[in-house]
Amino acid sequence: MNFDIDRQTLNDLAIFHNNNSRQSIYSLFSNTSTIGGSEVLQEMFNKPLTNPTHIKERLEVFSYIEAHHIKLSLNRNDYDFVEFYLNKRYHAKPFSGITRFLEKIINTFYNSNDHYVIKTGVESTLSILDSLINFAEALRGNVPKKIQDFRSTILNTFYPDEIKWLKQLIRKPRRSALDVAKADHLFRQLAYERMKALLNVAYQLDVYQSVSQSGKALGFTLPVIDESIERELNIKGLFHPFIVNAKSNDVKFSTGKNVCFVTGTNMAGKSSLLKSIGIAIYLSQIGFPVPAKSMATSTFKGLITTINLADDVEQGHSHFYKEVLRVKHVAEKLNQSKDLFVIFDELFRGTNVKDAYDASLAIIDAFAKVRNCFFVVSTHIVEVAHELSSIENINFRYMETIFEETNPINSYKLKKGITEERLGMWIVKNEGILEIINGALKS
Repeated sequence: MNFDIDRQTLNDLAIFHNNNSRQSIYSLFSNTSTIGGSEVLQEMFNKPLTNPTHIKERLEVFSYIEAHHIKLSLNRNDYDFVEFYLNKRYHAKPFSGITRFLEKIINTFYNSNDHYVIKTGVESTLSILDSLINFAEALRGNVPKKIQDFRSTILNTFYPDEIKWLKQLIRKPRRSALDVAKADHLFRQLAYERMKALLNVAYQLDVYQSVSQSGKALGFTLPVIDESIERELNIKGLFHPFIVNAKSNDVKFSTGKNVCFVTGTNMAGKSSLLKSIGIAIYLSQIGFPVPAKSMATSTFKGLITTINLADDVEQGHSHFYKEVLRVKHVAEKLNQSKDLFVIFDELFRGTNVKDAYDASLAIIDAFAKVRNCFFVVSTHIVEVAHELSSIENINFRYMETIFEETNPINSYKLKKGITEERLGMWIVKNEGILEIINGALKS
């Protein structure tokens, strides 16, 4: 089953580079050593998982790598050249086992333009095999299933006689023309598909190693996947990875409290908080480290956000109409699936206060009746929150703004309850707009 996510959500959360963000979540982890590793990383990012077993298997690899400090040596030049070398296999001349013709065949190799490719390709392949075999044989302790599979692939790619001969060849200080010809025939003819599978294992290990290192450097942690019947999301110390010295917050959802209603003044940090939640959920669904001190979560079937919704000038749709269509899209998804996580930032900001109040009240009340999904909705219309305060499964939270003397200070901390602070008129007065207009009347 595919994870349900759309372009709007990917752009809202800056999962990949887009016009709305100079940074991307993908770029935080894009530190693989090989081109093949980069391709595997992109595939993982493009395909969030829905099966909790598969997510946990991926997380177990990260835990094992961190706990045992096991590392595969990866030389990008070797891997790049081996890919090139293997893909030229159909131009390779077949190796003959007939001894009396052997020297003639070797001379043919070495007098051709393929000489450099064959010799360097064999040497690079042997170097890769050496590092992979050393990695597989160094594994200790309670090895996770996925790494056990990697080890089996590495150690069983070649038949016993082949692996014995290759190990001898790896240790051999000077390789003869015969050695090179035999190895080339093995790699590019007899074991081509097996070699490609072996490289794929190396590329996956490249991703696991680089992501583990990146997550540690970023201060991320591995989420814990909860498979119990009672659904939950419990994040401690959540922060936005793009914000320098970001404030952290705790966020909690459960079956009994599946809606979080966030109020707060403009610039209090509501949007950043909602993006942080969405990013953490997305990364947990691909089995990656998340920006938090700890995270325990159920798995979800999809993630839908509405944070940076643009007008559709070509279609002639107003911002409000785009919001209505987006809510309709979510409503349709709720009818098709369960276990969705839905995030709305400032519902119905594109219309007048009265319509925004009425529409927000109706939609959030309807969301609260859907108990098999989680919802986060933010608004600066605090009257809506008060009207909904009697609904038991809504958690009311606000982003704190305090006044020191006459100046507002945003703590960027999530507090329990509903804010009563309003900053709109304070900002207008602070900018001296009325005085400027009055000055124009006198001139």
